[in-house]
Amino acid sequence: STTLTLWGSLVRSQYRPRIYEIKGTLVSIQIRSLTPQDRPSWEELYNAYLEFYESQPIPTSTEILWKRLIASDPEIQSIVAEVNGKLIGIAHFHFQLSSWTHTWNCYLEDLFVHQDYRGNGAATLMINAVKSMALKNKCSEMFWITRGSNSTAQNLYDKLATRTDFVRYEIMLEELP
Repeated sequence: STTLTLWGSLVRSQYRPRIYEIKGTLVSIQIRSLTPQDRPSWEELYNAYLEFYESQPIPTSTEILWKRLIASDPEIQSIVAEVNGKLIGIAHFHFQLSSWTHTWNCYLEDLFVHQDYRGNGAATLMINAVKSMALKNKCSEMFWITRGSNSTAQNLYDKLATRTDFVRYEIMLEELP
């Protein structure tokens, strides 16, 4: 059995606040783990993320996700980007065993930065923080997906990762009675 390192146990000195200029003002972007006190701000960002992808929040699913994120041994891990005490970004990720190697993979499932703070490094900081966790857990690969129409995100991702030619297929499964 392999034990994975959780985000909260990562050495914080590597994630000191970064100074960026946003709307003519120098601000500090801090990357940190999600806490129970973040619920209202997290939910606002999560709902905006769903809206961006033309989806509606389902309260029971949102509650299940929240419980998974803040559990003492989380099934899905989460980090946030914060500016002056305000959450401006969220990232959800989890580890999965690879069927191609003897290692783990890291799936960055959700990444969202509030529209007023995009283009100032928050997404890059969150991706790099998740990458650090993946490396610490000896993952051989970190991956994520985005919509083909999300060219703004793809412009960033093309600088940080390799675009592959894999195509995603889905089958929506109905709940059994």
